[in-house]
Amino acid sequence: GASDPTPRWEKRAPYTKAEIDTLLQHADPQERVYVLLGADCGLRNSEMSSLRRDDVHLNGEQPRITILGKGGRRQSVGLSRRAEQALKIWLAATPDFGPWVLRLRSRSGIRDSLVRLCRRAGVKYEGREVHGLRHTAGTRMYSETTDLLAVRDHLRHSSTETSEIYVQYASKGKMLNRDW
Repeated sequence: GASDPTPRWEKRAPYTKAEIDTLLQHADPQERVYVLLGADCGLRNSEMSSLRRDDVHLNGEQPRITILGKGGRRQSVGLSRRAEQALKIWLAATPDFGPWVLRLRSRSGIRDSLVRLCRRAGVKYEGREVHGLRHTAGTRMYSETTDLLAVRDHLRHSSTETSEIYVQYASKGKMLNRDW
C-alpha cells in the first residue's frame, strides 16, 4: 500500500492545557471522568469503556485503578488528584449503576460524547479524537520529566520506541501551554 505522508506525531495530536481546562469547565460529571482518565492517566478509549467499579481503588495512600490493557494484560494505573476527585463524585452520584464506571459502554459512545463536549466547549476535535487525550498525558509527562522511561511506564508501552512520539510533540511545541 501507499505510505502515509503525514508524520506519525501529527496524528491525533494532544490537547493543550488550556483546551483540557476548557473541556473540564464544560463537562458534566461523567465527561469529566473520561477526560481526566485520558488526559491525566493516559487511558485508551477501550480501557475507559471497560473500566469496572471494583477496579477503582480510591482508599489508601496511592489511589489507582486496575485496567484491562492491550493484549488482555491487567495493569495498575495511578490516578491524578483531579481524576481521583472526579471518580469519587461520579461513583457517589451513580451508586446503583451496576458493575461499570461509565454509562458509555463502547468506544463509539465515548467518541460521540467527546465530539459533543468539544463542540459545546469550542475545542477542536478533528485530527485528535479520544486518543488525543492519551497523547496529552504522554506529552505532559515528557515535558515535565524529559524521561522516556517515565513516559513508557505511565502509558504502559512495551518499549521506549513507542514513547518517542512524545518527544516530537513536546519539541514541536504542540503543548502550547506547558504550565500544568
